[in-house]
Amino acid sequence: MLRYPDKDTLKKNLLDKRRKELDGQTQDAIAHLILELDDPETMLAISTRFIAERLDVNRVEGGFSSRTQLHYRPTQEFRDAEDLPSMVNAVFPNKHRSLQTIWRSKKPVIFHNIALNPLLNGIHDAVLATEVKSMMALSLGTHHKDIGILCIDQCDRERVWTTKEQVYIHELAKNILSPLFDASQTSAISEHCLLSDAELNVVRLAAEGMSYVQIADTLHKSVRTIENQLRSARHKTGAQNQTDLVRRCINWF
Repeated sequence: MLRYPDKDTLKKNLLDKRRKELDGQTQDAIAHLILELDDPETMLAISTRFIAERLDVNRVEGGFSSRTQLHYRPTQEFRDAEDLPSMVNAVFPNKHRSLQTIWRSKKPVIFHNIALNPLLNGIHDAVLATEVKSMMALSLGTHHKDIGILCIDQCDRERVWTTKEQVYIHELAKNILSPLFDASQTSAISEHCLLSDAELNVVRLAAEGMSYVQIADTLHKSVRTIENQLRSARHKTGAQNQTDLVRRCINWF
């Protein structure tokens, strides 16, 4: 049994009922996202491109995670220039004060001047290496769970984010993106866990960013056993890769 709003219900609640308050560009983006509901990574790619073009910024990146995981890794991005550093698969310490601030905040977190922002102490060099000069970051999620993070980067100059821009992104994340990604993440997930306790425990540790060797050491098992358990978990859930596996299992943790 699946527990998620179907596409028609989402379209009715998020689009049809709100057409008078949404501009055409935003309506088109919502419709596109609903069409891709079964593929959250494609939805994330659509979202990063839409926001980048809407706000006329150099780069937008995003990734699925939660505040309890050890690391945050963006998995999708839109860049307006190929020579701009890619953020995909970059690794950031999720327990750092800046990331935890983003997770806890109910509104976008603003970084007008990256180089001088004390919230980034300890990771300044890593962030500056991405060439970002000003950033607006926000978390996606519901009252019950974290979903991910989006970072909006201005790289060619320092930028002061206007109140109008901040309100638009906040409303987009709260009222559109978070409900859609929540529906997407649960659309292919059974209410009942399909994995054994041992398999689920391995997936949980993998979701925290541990390597196969680290998981094996933690659980006092061989690396081959860990590989077999993850392979079995992918087979049972129909996951295409480890990122997809974590997405499908996250509600069981």
